[in-house]
Amino acid sequence: MSEGYRKPVAAGSVVAPLLAAVLLVGCSAGGANRPVPDASPSPNFETAIGSLVVGDPFTAPTAPTETVPPLVPELSLEGVRHPSGTPVAVTDVVLGASSVEYRLAGNGSVSYTVRYVDEAVRYGTSEPVALPGRAVLQVDIAGTSTETDATVVPYAGPDRIRNDPDSAVVAVDFLADPGGVSQSFVAVASDRPDFAVHSTDEPAAVVVTIS
Repeated sequence: MSEGYRKPVAAGSVVAPLLAAVLLVGCSAGGANRPVPDASPSPNFETAIGSLVVGDPFTAPTAPTETVPPLVPELSLEGVRHPSGTPVAVTDVVLGASSVEYRLAGNGSVSYTVRYVDEAVRYGTSEPVALPGRAVLQVDIAGTSTETDATVVPYAGPDRIRNDPDSAVVAVDFLADPGGVSQSFVAVASDRPDFAVHSTDEPAAVVVTIS
């Protein structure tokens, strides 16, 4: 009995469909596991608050230099609310590449609030101030004074301090209000990065650092 003749099958005709099937499965699996890009990051709504005791709030007032006539003085409440008689003021604003330091002098306590804002609007006004950078960090230091004392000289300017172009902090606008709040706007180079706030004793200062 003679065996029938079987035509040999080319290897490529079998491997090609199998390879196509494997590639098709691999592509569909890879597409299923591909991570979906996140939406734009949410705004940074963090608010930092704190307080700082500057000098000695219980220091006795400085004695007057002029001679006072020996008369019976009138009753006065001056000095009752502020027993030290010495105002607390921001005396200097020092910029680093990624930090702003508000130095303070006097005898008393202050509180601070730091947060991002959409626009730099000074107290008592309605028009926003144009600042460089991509985000604005507002710093309010309450309990400060603009009065010049024998031992305290408030910061006198300039109102805007510019930094090096490649710094995280681009510029700072500072305005000490007679109402007792020193308002400041920090122009930040990037879009609302994290920030930290701490205070120091020597020298007395509130320090804002951009991460």
